[in-house]
Amino acid sequence: MANSKGKTKKKVKKASKAKASAKSTKQSAPKKAQLPDVYSVSKMVNYLSDKHAVTKKEAKEFFESVFDLIGSGVLSGQRVPMGKLGKMYVRLRPARKARKGRNPITGEEMTIPAKKATKVPKFTFSKSFKEAALKAKM
Repeated sequence: MANSKGKTKKKVKKASKAKASAKSTKQSAPKKAQLPDVYSVSKMVNYLSDKHAVTKKEAKEFFESVFDLIGSGVLSGQRVPMGKLGKMYVRLRPARKARKGRNPITGEEMTIPAKKATKVPKFTFSKSFKEAALKAKM
């Protein structure tokens, strides 16, 4: 009977060591970053720092440099691709001539002044993103 107790104690020790080693491997593995519930700059920087195991300062610098790069490309007249999301660019809105119109309240006829040509920032979504948006759960 002493032998059976001795054997069971050894089995218990082995089992407890196995559990302890499993816990240590779980703790050493990097934690999975969760998507933020609210999308603000600080929350996205926190997410990036958790996901890529960098400091928040480094993540913020990277985050800002990406948007500086996009902005400089757009302002130089380029169509800047933004991954699977779409493209950003500056569009030239043509000038409009002066025209006659009516005041909807009084019915009085008036002239609508001319407008100059202007540059307007524009973003077009990719086809794949539009299709994904149709399937999105809200």
